[in-house]
Amino acid sequence: MMAVCGILCKSVILIFNILYTVVGLAFLGVGVWLRARYPDASSGSGDYVLIAVGIVMLITAITGDIGGCGNKSFSLATFCVLLVVLMAAQLALYVQREKVDHRLVEFYVFLYTIYITAAAGDPVVAGTLRVIHYTMDCCGAVGLVGVDPISHTCPDPSGFLDRFMSPCPSVLVDVMGKGPPLAMGIFYGNAMLMLLCLLCSLALYKILKMAASPRYTQLTQTVVSISGSHAQPHLYPYLYPGDGVVLTSMEPELLAEA
Repeated sequence: MMAVCGILCKSVILIFNILYTVVGLAFLGVGVWLRARYPDASSGSGDYVLIAVGIVMLITAITGDIGGCGNKSFSLATFCVLLVVLMAAQLALYVQREKVDHRLVEFYVFLYTIYITAAAGDPVVAGTLRVIHYTMDCCGAVGLVGVDPISHTCPDPSGFLDRFMSPCPSVLVDVMGKGPPLAMGIFYGNAMLMLLCLLCSLALYKILKMAASPRYTQLTQTVVSISGSHAQPHLYPYLYPGDGVVLTSMEPELLAEA
């Protein structure tokens, strides 16, 4: 039972770390790209936030891999602490959702502005806008697919009415309160995944501690048997009774003396 629990916990931790590694690398890459490519543009500190979040996610994933796959209890304990910090940070984001929404609008306006003015062919900016549009179910600043200059990064309309979408600034201004189902699913799903990973990490930590502690203590006692003129020492182990071990290796002459 303990072995099955350990395998399941390791699987959950591994999946979590793979997801966090991919997303962390994406955040870090986009943040570094925006900071290096457009140093004079004002992103409302969005690029620095992406870099910081990406680094924290990568550190968390690496620590979890070392602890889960390498059976390192100290790394698992550190991983649990990092998960608690991330969960507290996500809770703080929800509490301060009005400020977060305002920052998201500033960051989107920054991406929108640099794309239509200086980065029309930038694949990183285009990809970031596409992720925002598909996740938030919005399109550009006016919400008209085919009219907005960044319409090619918006979801493809399946009919005429689908060309009329919500402008992204109006969606982002209250995304933490009345956000699209996909965005809210990602937000709450990440919280549940972190909680599940935390519980699995604690269970695996307990399993590793139990495996490291000795189940019994082996003692030795020296018994000297006299055979002729030579003294022969023999070592006989004594184990705790719960192990079900019966000592039957005494020599016949010792049994006779007993």
